[in-house]
Amino acid sequence: MIRQLSILLVSVVFCSLAAPMNYPTEEQSKAELTAAGMTQGSIDGLAALTQRFATGFPLVQSNKEATDKFVAEYTTDAQNFIKSMPENDQTIYNNYLKKYGLA
Repeated sequence: MIRQLSILLVSVVFCSLAAPMNYPTEEQSKAELTAAGMTQGSIDGLAALTQRFATGFPLVQSNKEATDKFVAEYTTDAQNFIKSMPENDQTIYNNYLKKYGLA
């Protein structure tokens, strides 16, 4: 389950980078998660993970070994962060992913 969540988090990052019309912007996402009742710490942590991926992945994407290492480390960190979020925040996060077809 947690592995799926981290994969979905990576998907959210990819979607936010591509900014398709049917996905919210980062600011819209933050506002939506806030309105749903997610704690600021969880929102900030998810934003930090998104930023980390957005800035780190382009640096390694041309090298398969470096990409694999980056994604593995990122996935582990994302899983650990999601597990550490309060239970209610995890529920909000899962509902958010489902809403946008990412779960």
